[in-house]
Amino acid sequence: MNYTYLLEEVSLSMVSIVGRKSAYLGELYKMGFNVPKGFIVSSRGVNEAIKDLDDEIRGILSSVNLNDTTDLEKKSEMIKNMIIMSKLPEEMEKEIYERFSQLGSKYVAVRATATSPLSGASFAGEYETDLFVTKENLIPSIKRVIASYFNPRAIAYRILTHNEAGMAIFVQTMINPVSAGTAFSIHPITEEPDYVFIESSFGLGESVTRGMVTPDQYIVSKTTRSLVSKRISEKVMKLTYDFEDRKIKSVELSKEEASAESLSDNDAIRIANMVIAVENIFKRNINIEWAMKDKKVYLLEVRGIRRLYPEF
Repeated sequence: MNYTYLLEEVSLSMVSIVGRKSAYLGELYKMGFNVPKGFIVSSRGVNEAIKDLDDEIRGILSSVNLNDTTDLEKKSEMIKNMIIMSKLPEEMEKEIYERFSQLGSKYVAVRATATSPLSGASFAGEYETDLFVTKENLIPSIKRVIASYFNPRAIAYRILTHNEAGMAIFVQTMINPVSAGTAFSIHPITEEPDYVFIESSFGLGESVTRGMVTPDQYIVSKTTRSLVSKRISEKVMKLTYDFEDRKIKSVELSKEEASAESLSDNDAIRIANMVIAVENIFKRNINIEWAMKDKKVYLLEVRGIRRLYPEF
């Protein structure tokens, strides 16, 4: 049994196997977009990893009381601890380590990817993500991310909606960026469609996606491919990886650093051009996560935007 796929082996027809995030990035990788290399532990692999715990997990979930937060959290922890303490099949571990060595990177990011369509339910923030994972921590990290499928809110959502969409695990070469952020092919609030809206800050993009800073904002015209406005914020901190302590740290920025531009005008236009190209390929409004390193723009994630005011 194949438990894993390289990013270049996946396609849009494989969303139920490799997850939405992986399938879309796989297509873009093969088209030549600057997507970091990676591999996917398939939904079948995830199911195989917890197969021996199935009956016990079902038994615990059958008695969950969604009206009792304490009960929900307690049973969530029980299931997660079972998964974290379990052992992956030997063949699966071997295959995962082989795939890791093919990436040629000391550090990877380990993320969950939902096996529902791009337009389906979003689980952003519901599942765990591990950054700067080394080979020695890879298997524990994968188990931790699998366990997050049973986070309290995720359990409640699936019970209430009867949505049993599964999970795959996306392991990707880690980018340690100078700056990073998000970009939208329409305005995220007003839904104005003629511009690309970019949010940017120094260091890891999680400072932007988690609302830890007020990011710089760049607006680029889709018609002229030129910058029409920018707002430079005072970014009081950045998230960066401390290689000595082996953990992500929040670093306070000096007044001068905080008020500096996190992107050049030209780089903002490069990011906008990437957004426009991806939007044209998938023929829908999109939101991306991006990172800048060594003057290269990396595409880290693509999501469809669920419009507040759908067209009838």
